[in-house]
Amino acid sequence: MKKMKIYLLLLLVMLFWGLNLVALKLLVTYFSPLAMTGIRIFLASITVLLILALFKKLRMPKRGEWKWIMIASLLGVVIHHLLLSVGLSKTSAVNGGVILGFSPLITAILALLFGFNRFKLVSFFGFILGTFGVTLAVMNGGDMSSFLSFGDLMVFLSITSQAFSFLIIRKVSATIDSRLLTGYMLFIGSLMLLVMGLIAEPREFLDFVGAPFEMYALLLASAIVATAIGHSIYNFAIAQIGAAETAIFGNFNTVFGLLGSAILLKEQITGIQILGCIAIIIGVLFGTGAVEELVSKHRKKKIKR
Repeated sequence: MKKMKIYLLLLLVMLFWGLNLVALKLLVTYFSPLAMTGIRIFLASITVLLILALFKKLRMPKRGEWKWIMIASLLGVVIHHLLLSVGLSKTSAVNGGVILGFSPLITAILALLFGFNRFKLVSFFGFILGTFGVTLAVMNGGDMSSFLSFGDLMVFLSITSQAFSFLIIRKVSATIDSRLLTGYMLFIGSLMLLVMGLIAEPREFLDFVGAPFEMYALLLASAIVATAIGHSIYNFAIAQIGAAETAIFGNFNTVFGLLGSAILLKEQITGIQILGCIAIIIGVLFGTGAVEELVSKHRKKKIKR
């Protein structure tokens, strides 16, 4: 598949995930975050596995593949979501949002350190600019005087754990279909989260009885569209173009999250946030090499003339 098609698919995923942030804001007002996360990911895993079975793509992993699936499930689903839920409960929304914005940069650095990617200076500049844009958009002119608390550390470790899972997905995608890997990752990870939830807060599962119909519909849409379809496409992109190049599109989470909050929750977008979104878009253009490719094509046209 051509890169441009993959880029468009990733933009669609970021739209799903940006709107999902709004959905989660509403869902946590009715359900416990841990219980809701376990159920949501479980529903997503069943969706992915049923689709694979329908298209006769479902198979049992080989003995050597189980090890990587388990590691990816632990890092990308269980540890990531556990640390994230703990961290966000111990820090401010501003700090949490800023740290989450560092996810693409951390993925890029790890991919570079472990030899998965080689970056040109212009691409790395794109990652830095995108991170700066996320910081501007999330902070919205506020301060970070309470930075580096215990909660901040947990959020940082959660995105680092997820970044390692992206590298594993890239590594094993040569032998196992990324969509199949996604289905098993979500299934195994959700079972672990559900067991932990039943042990830690069993009474919270009672909140799922008698909730408004709209909340059930929103939970199902979040599971199927954002988690099942979104993660399947995202992991497919990692297998095709690499973890770092895919991760930079994560900055669009902030852009679509802000737009979704403004349209659906009637929250106001400020000038600083718009400036941050512009920096994100420019950062993605540099980080993916789009700017460099356009300059190269322009030079070639000049030479031909």
